[in-house]
Amino acid sequence: MAFTGCTHSDFDPNVIVLNPNGTSSSPAPVPITKSFTLFAVEDGYTGQFTADTIKGDCWVVQTPVSTGGAWTVVPQGTTCDKLDTEQIRVTDQKGNSATTFIRSVKGKSSGS
Repeated sequence: MAFTGCTHSDFDPNVIVLNPNGTSSSPAPVPITKSFTLFAVEDGYTGQFTADTIKGDCWVVQTPVSTGGAWTVVPQGTTCDKLDTEQIRVTDQKGNSATTFIRSVKGKSSGS
């Protein structure tokens, strides 16, 4: 009798997937005019995540910083004079982490 695994073929434990997900070479453009929601998902993980801004001072993760995987991130004022790239790190309770790179842009969000 042969048994097959119950997990899907692309199961990837210990990897946190963020949305928006920007990289250092291709940061996610986010309008500085309003807040956005950061989401985190990790296959097979049901615990809490913590989010922290680790570089930059235009975006702030609102409390609670420890959640099941969703945070409101707000700009410091409606116009931050530095439209630069900032970094937000999300860490699970096992010590795995992922970082998203956010590039502040002027203008409105699409669909507004």
